[in-house]
Amino acid sequence: MFYINKLKRQNYIVSTLLVVGLLLTIEFTQRIGMNNAYQHMHQQSSQQLSNLVGYIENILTRFDKIPEVLSKDPLLIQVLRSPSDESKVNRLNKLLADLRIMTQASDIYLIDKEGITLAASNWQMPLSFVGMNFAFRPYFQEALQGKLSHYYAIGLISDKRGFYYAYPVIDNNITLGVIAIKISITDIEEQYKETVLNDSFNFLITAPDDVIFISDRPEWRLKTIGDISTMKQGKLIAGERYVDNQISSLNIVRSTSSYFPKKLSSQLLEIKTIEETDQGTAQSTEQVFALKKLMKNANWHVHLWRSTDEIKHQQIMLITVSAIGYLLIMFLVLFTNERLKNARRLKESQQLLENKVQERTADLSATNVKLHEEIAQRQQAQTQMHEMQEELIQSEKLAVIGSMSAGINHEINQPLAALRSYSQNALAYQDRGMTDKVKNNLTLIIGLVDRLSDIVSQFNSFSKKSTGIATPVNVNNSIMAAMSIVKHQAKAEKVTLTNTSSLVPLSILGDGVRFEQVLVNLLSNAIHALSEQTDKQITIAVINANPRVIIEIRDNGPGILADNIDRVFEAFFTTKDNFGLGLGLSISHRIIESMQGQLNVSNHPDGGAVFTINLPVIGISKGSSKENHGN
Repeated sequence: MFYINKLKRQNYIVSTLLVVGLLLTIEFTQRIGMNNAYQHMHQQSSQQLSNLVGYIENILTRFDKIPEVLSKDPLLIQVLRSPSDESKVNRLNKLLADLRIMTQASDIYLIDKEGITLAASNWQMPLSFVGMNFAFRPYFQEALQGKLSHYYAIGLISDKRGFYYAYPVIDNNITLGVIAIKISITDIEEQYKETVLNDSFNFLITAPDDVIFISDRPEWRLKTIGDISTMKQGKLIAGERYVDNQISSLNIVRSTSSYFPKKLSSQLLEIKTIEETDQGTAQSTEQVFALKKLMKNANWHVHLWRSTDEIKHQQIMLITVSAIGYLLIMFLVLFTNERLKNARRLKESQQLLENKVQERTADLSATNVKLHEEIAQRQQAQTQMHEMQEELIQSEKLAVIGSMSAGINHEINQPLAALRSYSQNALAYQDRGMTDKVKNNLTLIIGLVDRLSDIVSQFNSFSKKSTGIATPVNVNNSIMAAMSIVKHQAKAEKVTLTNTSSLVPLSILGDGVRFEQVLVNLLSNAIHALSEQTDKQITIAVINANPRVIIEIRDNGPGILADNIDRVFEAFFTTKDNFGLGLGLSISHRIIESMQGQLNVSNHPDGGAVFTINLPVIGISKGSSKENHGN
């Protein structure tokens, strides 16, 4: 019991230390990670803010010299001195319209000393400035004092925000009027958003009156940062700078974070917004990383606000990573401790394992030697089997020749008997001095010798061993050669051979000698199958079924028994008594398969058996095929 309580206390202490260590690790990681994240965001914001200030200053500076240059144009002075001269006013209107397009300004217009607009670039527009009085505008009043004036406000007619430049038109040291240029603040915002601003930033610009008159967020425009006093609200209304627009304030409060670096010039703000929903009003809060910079020339404050959602996501990731890292380290510590314990046990069992491995290695070596001996024996057996197969094929050829020996003897005996008769007659003619008849008999003898040579050469070629090399084989030529070999047997058995091959000569890839042997075997078997028939017919047909060629050998015999048709191509299976070993069709079947083809057998509906050879065609051979008939 004491041991159990002690073990529980140890587990409790270890668990407490692990939890405390986890919390300290998370806090330490956040201190470092969040500090770096805020500093990195400050650097990015500072760079983006500098780009924004440079962009705005560049836009404002670009238009600074334009009013002064325009004020020197004599046409402006002429119109101011003769405002009733319509031709000059029209010329000036067109000139100002062209200049507006070239400078990309919003409007350019000429005001006389009383504040009445005499000419404008929008003179043809429904909301033209011509005839309007701008004497109350500060930029007009400052320009009459003889200096370049800047001013921003909402247009009285267009109700659009603009930035105004005004410069006096002076002739002989007398101020006659003011030339004014208005540029669209909306255009500045859109151009900056499209070309410079990063999607994760928002910007806003305030003047000394604290009103946001430029921003990429429409809901922030014409609002003040923080509360606006009643006195300041009255001044804004009296100045008509924002016309009839109600100026309200953004609900902004200062936010704090224990991880925010105190040395940064930026700050955290919370923007509270009331939104209308289907269920009523709802308040949303958005925290931003705020940075601002003063444009000294214009006396504007440029603010850059960036959402801190990215920081919050990083904080969640830091908590997750630190927790996982701490747990992983603890796991590694425990794992290492366990490995040290296991190391001793492994060391003890290692020697035993090595002894077993040595014993097993010896057994494997002996097994390997035995395996090599078996492989050598198997290779030798395969070589012997291949040689035996070749011998069986050759024996089958000789068996076919032996089966046709009666026909061959008949074909040879007739020429031999004729040779003896012609030779005896030649001797008798020579004794009588009848040289012409001797010469005629010798010519006949030579013809008979040639005939015997042809007969012997056909069988000599058929009996040769195959080279085993695949070459293009002319199908029709092989059929003709096979028919020549069996024609003597067919003649002796009174069998009619009919070749109805296609006129198109086709080639296959294979061993020509073996392919010819297959044809001879099939024809010889067909002749034997007709031994009991009276009208003995064998038909050979070649069908071009591109890309295959089909060779059909059909006889009109009794056909093959249904019980035997599935066993025809088995080795040593035969239905012929005292003829062959039953290997002919089996060997033929293997030869055709080695040529990527099929050899099949079926019974014809009209009687007799049909052997079909199906082989791939490799091309059309040279030469032609002729229909052949023989007896």
